[in-house]
Amino acid sequence: MKKFILLCLLPLLSHAQIALTKPDGIPIVNGQVFTYNSTEESAATLYYKIKNTSTNGIKLRIKITNLQNTTGSGFQFCYLNVCLPSVSLNAVYPNNSNPPIFIAGNSETPAIGYNMWNSNSGTGTFPMEIGVRYYLVDDADNEYGTPFTVIYRYDPTALATHEITKNQNSFAEISDTVIKDNIKVAAKENASYNLFTTDGRSVMKGKIDKGDNQIDVLNLANGIYILNLENNKGKIFVKKIIKH
Repeated sequence: MKKFILLCLLPLLSHAQIALTKPDGIPIVNGQVFTYNSTEESAATLYYKIKNTSTNGIKLRIKITNLQNTTGSGFQFCYLNVCLPSVSLNAVYPNNSNPPIFIAGNSETPAIGYNMWNSNSGTGTFPMEIGVRYYLVDDADNEYGTPFTVIYRYDPTALATHEITKNQNSFAEISDTVIKDNIKVAAKENASYNLFTTDGRSVMKGKIDKGDNQIDVLNLANGIYILNLENNKGKIFVKKIIKH
């Protein structure tokens, strides 16, 4: 009877799949290289979502598989509600003593909680590369299925792959990101907003209209927040806000 159950489960596991996309839903190709020529957070942060393309829930872990011309210091890596200030070669996140990341069937992670950013300008030897591998695990924590890999590259001499659309080309603009009472948003169209803490917790949601808007944050504690705007077409605009 136990053998029969195992044989029934194997087809389900083999069909489980993961995919990565940009916040606006544009697919990321397995093995894709993202190149940045800046260490500025606003210009060099890769935001993404992990999608479960199967009908069954999946569990996964993330492994750092390559560090070229870098030790991993200054490479901020965020997942779930965790933001690490650095990574190590062959390190697994979450580590094997903690539960893996769970994604329900036909669901995806929020882009706001999954990102990576290199703030380390290095020693002058380029390019600096970090290889990140996403893989499925079963209930016994054994790997199965097809893994997914992305490569984050910092090369100050290269033409960068920009992940954050320039304000003038986006549907919204925020001129002042250091604020006290409210966030001023100039929008070219109607949109919804979601304000997150740096650990991925949503603290405020609402709508903005085409034109000039003010989001009242007077009652929020001072600190760093991430404002996520989404228009009716599903396009995403992300901005870090500092309230003092």
